[in-house]
Amino acid sequence: MVVWDAQGRRPMSTESEADYGRGIWNVWLWIAIGLIFWGLSFFSSSGPRSPYWASELLLYALMLVGMWANRKHQLSKRIRVPKPLAPLAYVFLVWLFGMLFELSLTVTGEGVGGMHSETWPSFILAQGDYILIAVVSYLVIRRTHAGFRDTFFFAGGMSLTEGLIFTGVLSSLIVSPLFWLAPLGLAYYTLAYASFVALPLLFIDGELLWKNSLQPKKRTILFYWALGFGLAFAIRLFWGLLYGPFVTQLFRLPPGP
Repeated sequence: MVVWDAQGRRPMSTESEADYGRGIWNVWLWIAIGLIFWGLSFFSSSGPRSPYWASELLLYALMLVGMWANRKHQLSKRIRVPKPLAPLAYVFLVWLFGMLFELSLTVTGEGVGGMHSETWPSFILAQGDYILIAVVSYLVIRRTHAGFRDTFFFAGGMSLTEGLIFTGVLSSLIVSPLFWLAPLGLAYYTLAYASFVALPLLFIDGELLWKNSLQPKKRTILFYWALGFGLAFAIRLFWGLLYGPFVTQLFRLPPGP
C-alpha cells in the first residue's frame, strides 16, 4: 500500500524506510562495538570522572530508541517541523546534544567539560567547536542530501581529528600493546560524535534540510568519512589559532591544567 505524507510531497511506504546499512557499514553494529569499548574503558579506568558521566549514556539510549522508532514508526516524519525552521532546529539540537556530551567529560575531576579544568571556561571554549560543527554539518547535509547513516559516518570522520591528532588517544592505542582494541576505539569515537551530529536527524526529517534544487550523486561512506575529517580539521585549526586565544583574552580565562 502506498500513501502520501502529511504535506503531500511524495509517496512513502507504510513500512519504515530507515536505512541503517549492512555488513561493515551497519550502524547498529558500530553502536554495539562502540558501547563495548565504552564499557571496557569505564570499568578499567581509575581516572577522574564527571559527576554527570551518565549524560553520555543518555545520548546513546536516545539514539537507540530513535533508530527503533524511525524503523517502526517513521518518527522523524511524524514530528512536523516547518521547513523554514528545520535548519535552526537541527543546529540547535546538535548544540544541545553536544552540551550534554560535554557534561560527561572532565579534565581533572574538579570541573565539568573536556576543554578546561574549570567548568565555565571549559563551556565557553567549547562553543567555538560545537557551534561550528553544527553549522558545517547542516551545510554538508543540505549540499549532499545526506541521511542519518551518511551523517553518522561523517561524524566518524570528524572524530578522527580528535582521536588521531589533537588528543592522540587513538594514535596511542594503535602503537600500544592493546592495539587490537583500536577498531573498538574507532567505533566509540564515531558513536560519540554521532550522538550530537547525527542524532538530530532521528527527530527532524533530513529531507527538510536538503537543497531542493540540487540532484547530488550518491556518495560513499568513505567520502563522508574523508569530508568529515577535512572539515573538522579546519574547525580545530580555527579554534586553536583564533577562537581559543580570542575568548581566553576576552573573558580573561585562567590557564588550563
